[in-house]
Amino acid sequence: MRSILIYLIAASAFAADPKIDNLTATAANGKVSAHFNLLNAFDRPEIVQGLQSGVPTNFTYIIEVYRARPNWFDEGIDRSRVEIIATFNSVTREYLLNYRRDRKLVRSETFTDLDALEKRMTTIDEPDLFEVGSRRPYKLRLRARADLLRGWALYFIPWTFSTRWRDVHVTEAKP
Repeated sequence: MRSILIYLIAASAFAADPKIDNLTATAANGKVSAHFNLLNAFDRPEIVQGLQSGVPTNFTYIIEVYRARPNWFDEGIDRSRVEIIATFNSVTREYLLNYRRDRKLVRSETFTDLDALEKRMTTIDEPDLFEVGSRRPYKLRLRARADLLRGWALYFIPWTFSTRWRDVHVTEAKP
């Protein structure tokens, strides 16, 4: 038992931190689309073990579009919350994935392969996510963050493991 505990501590210490990668934002017809990947999300053993034991595993992505203004406060335009919740059914040996945007269910899918589920949970492709109206795309920026683990420290202090914010300039879509 002691060796298992040491292994889990060592594995989580050497696991690479999750991060947002390949973040792109394009604007077309007054709407901004976002696409990005979350790397190293399943490298921590507690995430995979929790998922395979039937505990719902939740990744929450916060995506914001704003107008960056030098020497002044940024103008927040819109914000969206994408939640991906996966649960494992030990009877049917299937994973159920629920995809929510702003607390509304967008789709539900079932998977039998953990690798396919991992790819679906860590790849975000949101066409026409934000309405920006007549704002010029070159003045806009988009940023994203992921909240991965929720826990409790000392049984009463809420604790969340999050990635750092990653931001990019919004580019105009090429016709």
